[in-house]
Amino acid sequence: MKSNQKSSLPTEWVDEIPTRPSLSKAMVVCVATVMLSALGWAAWSWGPRALSAFFGRNSGVMEVFESLNLIRALAISFQAFGVVGLLCAVTGLLGVVRSRVTYHLLRNSLILVYLAVACYVVIVWMGLFAVLDAEVEIDGEKQDRATILLRWWSVCWPALAVALYAGWLRLMLKSRSVYAAFTSKKGEPMSGDRVLEDLRTHGRDPRHRRSLYASFGTHVTILIIIPWLLSLGGRVEAYKVPKGSGNPVVAMVKMVKPKKKKKKTLTLRANSDIIMAIPDLDETEVDQEMEKQTQATYEAGAIAKAGKIGKGGGTEGGWPAGMDDYKIRFIRLDHGGAGWDDGMNETGADINFLRAFAKMTGLKKIARRGESHSIGLLKKYPKDGFPPFVYLTGNGSMGRVSSGDMKILREYCLGGGMLIADAGSARFHSSFIHFMRQVFPDKPLIDIADDDMLYQAPTRFPDGAPAFWHHGGRRPLGIKHDGRWVAFYHPGDMNDAWKSQGYTDVSPEMRDAAVSLGVNLVNYAFNNWDDAVTKAKK
Repeated sequence: MKSNQKSSLPTEWVDEIPTRPSLSKAMVVCVATVMLSALGWAAWSWGPRALSAFFGRNSGVMEVFESLNLIRALAISFQAFGVVGLLCAVTGLLGVVRSRVTYHLLRNSLILVYLAVACYVVIVWMGLFAVLDAEVEIDGEKQDRATILLRWWSVCWPALAVALYAGWLRLMLKSRSVYAAFTSKKGEPMSGDRVLEDLRTHGRDPRHRRSLYASFGTHVTILIIIPWLLSLGGRVEAYKVPKGSGNPVVAMVKMVKPKKKKKKTLTLRANSDIIMAIPDLDETEVDQEMEKQTQATYEAGAIAKAGKIGKGGGTEGGWPAGMDDYKIRFIRLDHGGAGWDDGMNETGADINFLRAFAKMTGLKKIARRGESHSIGLLKKYPKDGFPPFVYLTGNGSMGRVSSGDMKILREYCLGGGMLIADAGSARFHSSFIHFMRQVFPDKPLIDIADDDMLYQAPTRFPDGAPAFWHHGGRRPLGIKHDGRWVAFYHPGDMNDAWKSQGYTDVSPEMRDAAVSLGVNLVNYAFNNWDDAVTKAKK
């Protein structure tokens, strides 16, 4: 650039822009260029490993990429990052010897950074949208344009950040003070000075410049900020169980069934082989069962004296892997179906249960309100702070749960958590059974024996779980994994008996039995949580 060339910048700007050589700025550019080598080395060494791990768990995606020869293209792009990073390191070091040659080497090395980034992001874009067109799942989730864009952003934002970093260096190199430091050639401000000054002052046309800023901000918000916020998917608070050592005293709950009078059978003649029996509705299978449920009473033995639950044999209650600053919470899952929070918010069934839990166990620190969140948030919990149990119910069909959320729920259960569910209606029962077959295709729901350990502590149910209302059967069902119940399902609307007094027609004894059963389930879940967390810490 000739020193006598007329500047396109306003006169008042020219006086403010430094045009003298700046050795410090030149050194910053050199050091910053050398630092690009670390980013190139990281892409070269870690990129292929991450790619191999991703394709290892997504064979369908790998087939799509292979069909377009994109796997080889990605491998080359990673190598290109390494080569460009090496060139940046060399040119940055050579830049210490300031000359016109090293100046142009620095500029050209940054151009190569742009090319490497552009190739990488285009390859990823082509591959992911080919996966979308092929309707292939990624990590067990069906994809749409929104999720594909999020995935593209998640793997491309580091490369785009490198390109932005290189763009800043290019602007610095095209500023007069840095150019003069390398070439000793003074003169008018250069294009880099103009861009930097425009950014600072909104340029010669403030209205036009502000519109550019607004456009840029809108694109950044849509393409970067919103996808990033969506990728967070919400925040969760680590679950804390009480720290300590417990040894619960067993209480007893049993059903007392009334004696039934034997009915006489009418016959035509005393010595006739023909019996003219008049069938009674009470003798049919359905009505016999109904009679059992309506006439049975629940005898609760010293429920409030069940003792301090926990593990370790102590007396204060609690679990060895727990925390002193604990808060027992009741988390229910929002599956999106009708009545997914049935009996909770409106009638306080969850809070009623927590209050009864605190009274029965002596563990007083409970949440003031229940919580609910999507199934997908289960993956956000830390390994030493996941919920020991989550609750799921409904009075209609379950909502549409994605395959990805099903996988998350399965991993949560197999990883130490427990799903506790009950049916608010017959429709929910059918929907839930179908749902569990999808979550655990290899583990069927099975009948839980009356003498199972679920019914032993801190309250003993010698006749198994109370039946309640039978929206979907007579007995609780469960799923076992490695000898542990990972899911408990009561088809009889257990939480209906937790609701506020007067909401449903249940006796105090029946309510106590329902709460006691819930406490047993929570105790079982906390015990297994303690085992899982202890194992994870080793």
